[in-house]
Amino acid sequence: MQKELWGVMAKCGERDIPLGVTQVRDLGGAVFREAMSRIAASVHIVTTDGLAGLAGITATAVAPITLEPPMMLFCINKTSPSAERMIENGVFCINTLTGAQETLADIFAGRTGHRLGERFTHGEWTKLVTGSPVLRGAAAAFDCRLAEAKEVTTHFIMIGAVEAVDFGKEASSLTYAHRKYGTM
Repeated sequence: MQKELWGVMAKCGERDIPLGVTQVRDLGGAVFREAMSRIAASVHIVTTDGLAGLAGITATAVAPITLEPPMMLFCINKTSPSAERMIENGVFCINTLTGAQETLADIFAGRTGHRLGERFTHGEWTKLVTGSPVLRGAAAAFDCRLAEAKEVTTHFIMIGAVEAVDFGKEASSLTYAHRKYGTM
């Protein structure tokens, strides 16, 4: 049940939802997803390599946690084949993308049919400390050792201790909002 306060409607999948100030009591996944699509987020490729194998995903649910010691987190769906590899390898690298790296974002998001290690045939990759792939030319790369994988309903929150960083020249950052890429 929702209470419309302004009267402006927007399409959300197959149904109309009110825009403006809206109180939503029956919060379904589609309504929550629509609200989240309004939030601009930086786009990252999170990678891992080790005994469990090479893997990587595109992620927008990424955040720094602390400065001392430097810690980062990202979220990954538990059903992703990359999740198990990241946990078993115990390392990951968060590569923050520039506006010129949109194609890589699609590849690692699974929109092109490339799977796991095949994704790394695109882009130029190197390594820092942990052995996780680091994208040359990324806006920034945070090479992390996994400190904790916290299971929260459908996802893992992966918390890592940053062991090394790298960053490129100042450039526009790739963002995702309103279900499309942008830059800032």
